[in-house]
Amino acid sequence: MPTNRAYDKPAPTIHPRLTEHSQKMAKKVYKVTDGYYLAYGYGLASTHMIVGNDGIIIIDPVECVVKSREIYQEFRKITDKPVKAIIYTHMHGDHVFGVKAFVSQEEVDAGSCEIIAHETMIPNLIAAGTTGAGKVLFFRTYYTFGNFLESGPEGRVNGGIGPDGLYEEISLILPTRTVKDVLDLEIVGVKMHIFWVPSECDDEIAVWFPQMKVLCSAEVIQGETFPNLHSLRGTRYRDPKQWYKSIDLLRTFDAEHMAPSHGRPVTGRKNVAEILTAYRDAIQFVHNQTIRYMNKGYTPDELVELVKLPDHLAYHPWLGEFYGTVKHSVRQIYQGELGWFNGDPTTLDPTPPKKLASRHVALMGGRDRIMAEARKALDDRDYQWAAELTSHIIRMDKEDMEARKIKASALRELGYKTMNINWRNWYLTSARELEGTKFDPSRMVDRTDVVGALPSGVKVEAIGMRLAAENALDLHMTMGFHFPDSNEHHAIEIRRGIAQFHPRYPDKVDVALVLTETYLGEIIVGKASFEEGLRTGKIKVEGKMEDVVKFFGCIEKPKNNDTIFLTQTNQP
Repeated sequence: MPTNRAYDKPAPTIHPRLTEHSQKMAKKVYKVTDGYYLAYGYGLASTHMIVGNDGIIIIDPVECVVKSREIYQEFRKITDKPVKAIIYTHMHGDHVFGVKAFVSQEEVDAGSCEIIAHETMIPNLIAAGTTGAGKVLFFRTYYTFGNFLESGPEGRVNGGIGPDGLYEEISLILPTRTVKDVLDLEIVGVKMHIFWVPSECDDEIAVWFPQMKVLCSAEVIQGETFPNLHSLRGTRYRDPKQWYKSIDLLRTFDAEHMAPSHGRPVTGRKNVAEILTAYRDAIQFVHNQTIRYMNKGYTPDELVELVKLPDHLAYHPWLGEFYGTVKHSVRQIYQGELGWFNGDPTTLDPTPPKKLASRHVALMGGRDRIMAEARKALDDRDYQWAAELTSHIIRMDKEDMEARKIKASALRELGYKTMNINWRNWYLTSARELEGTKFDPSRMVDRTDVVGALPSGVKVEAIGMRLAAENALDLHMTMGFHFPDSNEHHAIEIRRGIAQFHPRYPDKVDVALVLTETYLGEIIVGKASFEEGLRTGKIKVEGKMEDVVKFFGCIEKPKNNDTIFLTQTNQP
């Protein structure tokens, strides 16, 4: 029997349909058709190998170099032809970060392998938090995929669209060729029609292989699950209308086989057509019905009770709510179309959470009364109500361990009952946080290789994102950054609480630092520091040291070893 990274054994703490979903995820290299292979079950995504005359094409290296090496070893049992091209279908790490298992930067630089992606893929990767909101996004991602949980009946079960989202070693090689709308190519004798399909990502590209009649549907189709029209880890608006129209473009190809970037392949024209139709219909149904009820004045909390998939879609084998859910999709459609304001002006400047909790507690008869009701709710298996009640107590005092333990117990039971893996992981991880577990940030993946591959300007601009504005309200100065290894010059101008990035030196630079791009990348990820660089001579100063001290006195140091707690709330 093939091994399975997902936990695939039945347990009373796992929804039975979620166990069935895990059982689909055993490691396997599927032969889609002659010359086309799909590896599923090794990582969160599926990696494609297309065998040509004198080489192979790889689509979507999975999220980790270690996992990708295992896939490559399996592919090597089929052919020993060299890798001539790698296609990233979009910017998400589970389709990119395993790239150096298949090819080295030196091989790409020498022209023996090209990297193909959409023209906006790298800008989108940067905007998604590689150097900006990266830290909180990484924590939220670990909550979403259960990376702080052990695999097992009381922890992580699967990743919804694959067995798990664990990262051990990540890498990045920048694209050498980009696509805008359409690109027709022939590589190693394999003809490809690459086309833009904005959906889960704005930089999504799919590939049609006319000789093989295979459609690589990328993550326009997220596998055997209702799609994540919104990601709980945090993402920009995913336009459902754009998404289902991209599926309509996929439907125009007479595909005998479909190879998605998550999940198992599909064979047979009728099967491919039926799945594509059901998938796009589910997305359009949720979008249109949400808009319909929005136009009747309903708010998000009301919409989630109104918008339900009809049975023929709700029970479709490719639309179980294992990854996305209708409810959290409805909420993001409302916010994407109208923003956060729900139309009730009392929510424009509401009472701060801690003060509001204090008033609610007083109104309900005090802490002891609320705790008694919360314990009763827990005994009555009214877990949502128990969690909501204790949240008031915790907002008043996040150190109230009695309240935290009741809420943790309630969240854990909610997690055991849901078949949605993202909801389950948030419930269970938050329960452990409330009970006092301090998650070890050292388990988080080393981003040095990824950050190092990004343009120098991106790394410099990231420094300005750490400006402690309150310390710079009376400061106006410009720091230059010179990289002799690439002969590039950038600058950051601090101007009364604002850090403006200059892609080139402005007319006046007060002081400048000379260092390599590699060393700056190590600083960005917290493996080195400006102070250390100045002390060891890895950073040279052009100007007065007192200006360097003044500048960095306003820049917060990266604290990659700090834990961010996402469930405890104690705002003023």
